[in-house]
Amino acid sequence: MNVLIVYWHPEPNSFNGAMFRRAIESFETAGHEVKTSDLHEMNFNPVSGRHNFSDVNDAEFFKQQLEEMHASETGTFSSEIEAEIKKLEWSDLVIFQFPLWWFGMPAMLKGWVDRVFAMGRV
Repeated sequence: MNVLIVYWHPEPNSFNGAMFRRAIESFETAGHEVKTSDLHEMNFNPVSGRHNFSDVNDAEFFKQQLEEMHASETGTFSSEIEAEIKKLEWSDLVIFQFPLWWFGMPAMLKGWVDRVFAMGRV
């Protein structure tokens, strides 16, 4: 099985960090392939915009969903987003590991979802 673990926590030595490392170890020991996206380590930019794309369909008016469809058809996602989409497409199982803050996922992880779950692609 191909496992993608998307992780964010500002402190690598936290309980979340320990669970992240243990999950990698456990899946690999069981014979599964694991890829990770450590968003804090990657300094991932959670803010979506034109920079998600290397080329845009409409330079005058930005509508993210239409630009995602265009990028899906033309292969013009930024290299950062393309790499994350490829990990997602490769995976059979996706695990989100994060601290629960204010009853939901932290903004960094929400931004990853907003940028990587692209219309027309995943």
